Amino acid sequence: MGLGHVAVITTGGTIAALPQDDGDVKAVLPGQELLKKIRASDVEVQESVTLGSYAFTFDTLYVIGKAVQSALAKDAVDGVVITHGTDTMEETAFYLSLVTPKQKPVVLTGAQFDASHPSSDGPKNLSDAILVARSPAAASLGPVIVFAGFIYSGREVKKIDTSALQAFGAPGWGPVGRVDRGQVFLVREERDRPLLPLLPPHRVALIRLGLGTDGEEVLRIASGYEGVVLQAYGRGNAHPTVAQAVGRLVGDGVPVIVTSRCNAGAVAPIYGDGGGRDLERKGAWFAGDLAGEKARILLGLMLASGLSREEMHRIVQTYSQ
Repeated sequence: MGLGHVAVITTGGTIAALPQDDGDVKAVLPGQELLKKIRASDVEVQESVTLGSYAFTFDTLYVIGKAVQSALAKDAVDGVVITHGTDTMEETAFYLSLVTPKQKPVVLTGAQFDASHPSSDGPKNLSDAILVARSPAAASLGPVIVFAGFIYSGREVKKIDTSALQAFGAPGWGPVGRVDRGQVFLVREERDRPLLPLLPPHRVALIRLGLGTDGEEVLRIASGYEGVVLQAYGRGNAHPTVAQAVGRLVGDGVPVIVTSRCNAGAVAPIYGDGGGRDLERKGAWFAGDLAGEKARILLGLMLASGLSREEMHRIVQTYSQ
């Protein structure tokens, strides 16, 4: 049996970055240069964009999504790897999980140290990602991030450290597998959830609440957006005036999703006096332990798809756990 043919789609990021004469570190390396650093055969390279992922937009997600689906449609391709900056890698992984059937492995990876660093983690991460992309069993996970030897679900993964080599984690869940000495070990599967059309998401406001954030401020930030995601306190609570703001938004046809600003744990409508019960009464939807950044992409994609409010609510419930 052959190793399995892998398509590597490059998008820039630290893994492809080098220091420039002015001191700036920028993504400049083409995909073939990345492959020269590892022992990889039966791999094809396609360059999508060359950016730091902090410069991505929803349109960039759509471009990458099209490249991934095009590669997966090739009979000769057994799996896909996307090299990516770490800043928004978790959001791209989740977006791809919303639009990509679980037919072949899809793996994202990158680096914390740029390509000039004597201990750059990029080559090892890329080698591990290719191994996972060649594992047929990994297709059942949907798009994943492979980093520092661990495999993380696109729904659960978060960047947990700005500079450590183990940049990612899945608080409350843990990895779905790991790579060790050239072998791929999977410990659990990812549940099936409804897919959405491949489209650029619509604009959604992501509002992180801080002490004293009131309803007036929420309305001011939300102005002009088609949807709102609140990163609320704890279990999904807010200043009492925020519930009134939510009622106004929902009444104006703007869907509101509640997530938590906590690193782990699920929101639930429990407390009154401005707590989650009041937000739910005003029409907000609760997204379990789904991160606010990901709920924003989910809502934006549902809005782009033209779904009814009832369909949106049902889909939010399926992604809330």
